[in-house]
Amino acid sequence: MITVHGVPLSPFVRKVLFVLEHKQIEYTLNPVFPGATDDAFAKISPLGKIPVLEHDGFTIPDSSIICRYLNHQFPKNSIYPEGIQQETTVCWLEEFADSKLIEACATIFRQRFLNPKMMNQPCDEAAVEDAINNLLPPLLAYLESITPTSGVLVGEQISIADIAIMTCFVQVSYADYTVSTETYPKLRAYIDRFMSNEIFVKLLAIEKQMVAG
Repeated sequence: MITVHGVPLSPFVRKVLFVLEHKQIEYTLNPVFPGATDDAFAKISPLGKIPVLEHDGFTIPDSSIICRYLNHQFPKNSIYPEGIQQETTVCWLEEFADSKLIEACATIFRQRFLNPKMMNQPCDEAAVEDAINNLLPPLLAYLESITPTSGVLVGEQISIADIAIMTCFVQVSYADYTVSTETYPKLRAYIDRFMSNEIFVKLLAIEKQMVAG
C-alpha cells in the first residue's frame, strides 16, 4: 500500500502524484502541510518538508528520490529514458525545475495567490515584479532554446523532466501568470500541450476542490 503525505497544491507533491498516476499505481493521500510539527510526521520527514512516500512501512522524503524509487519499484511507463546521456539530461532538467524555476514561480504564486487568498496577507508586488522581470526571463529563455516544436523535452516519451518543469508552470498559473507566446513561442506551445494532458487535468481538478474547501 502506498500513501503520500502532503497536499496536492505543493509542486513537489504534484510531481509525485503525476508519477503515480502516469504509472497507474494506486495510492492514498494523507493531507499534511509543510512544516507540520507533530511527532509522527517529524519521524518520517526530518526536514519537515512534503511530500513523504510510505510504501508498506518504508518511508522516504524528497520528491526526486521518491520518483526514482517509484520508477525502480514499478518500472512500467518509465519516467527515465534509456541511455545514460538522455537519462542524465532529464535528471538535470528536474534539478533545474526543482531549484531555480520553482523559486521564481513560487514567489509569484505565494504573493499573488497564497498570501492574499489563503493566508489573509498582502501581496508584495515588488517581489512579483522582480521574479517576472529579473528571475524568470533567463530561465524561460533557456527552456525556449531546448524545447522542441512538438513532443516532449527529451526522447520520445514523457519523462521526469516534463513532469518537473510542468508542475512549476501549473503552480504559477494560479497567480494568473502566463508565458508570452510572442517571446517564447515553443515553450508556450509546449505548456499548452501539457496543460491538456489528462493527468494534469485530473490533478488540477482535485487541487481546485481543495482550494474551494
